[in-house]
Amino acid sequence: MISFIGKYIATIILLISVLLGSFDVGFLEKPISNYINIQLILIFAFKISNPNLNFGRGIYLFFISIVNDSLNGLVFGTSAILYFIVFAVAAFQSSIKLRSIFISEWIAFAVSLLIAYIVFFGLINLSGENIVVFNIFVNFAFTIIGYPILYFTIARTLFK
Repeated sequence: MISFIGKYIATIILLISVLLGSFDVGFLEKPISNYINIQLILIFAFKISNPNLNFGRGIYLFFISIVNDSLNGLVFGTSAILYFIVFAVAAFQSSIKLRSIFISEWIAFAVSLLIAYIVFFGLINLSGENIVVFNIFVNFAFTIIGYPILYFTIARTLFK
């Protein structure tokens, strides 16, 4: 049982974050997911902390994205595209690094997040929904600011 949990800890934590993020727990009358995207931070941080992690060759990421899309009312596949963009940049970053330089990883995360949010904005516009650019910017900023906290928590506790 413990070896199963140890092997799939990243997937389990990511699924729990999606499920908890769907609750209507708010801050300033908005869900917390409007301010920070914990799932994208977790995907990037887990992949950087453990370069051998592949989320079941992407099957688990796709499954979790379908759960996220259905719970948050997004068009199916939207979260999958975002998750795989961030995962691809993290996989590239973890394969080229000679030693861990946190600033370069943080910049790579910001670039992957920027690409993912541009794609997200395009997908939402194509679906015909209105979206406030300021909300995306706030989410982008807080997600980048929140990355070091979750990264160091994951790196220090799970992957010593």
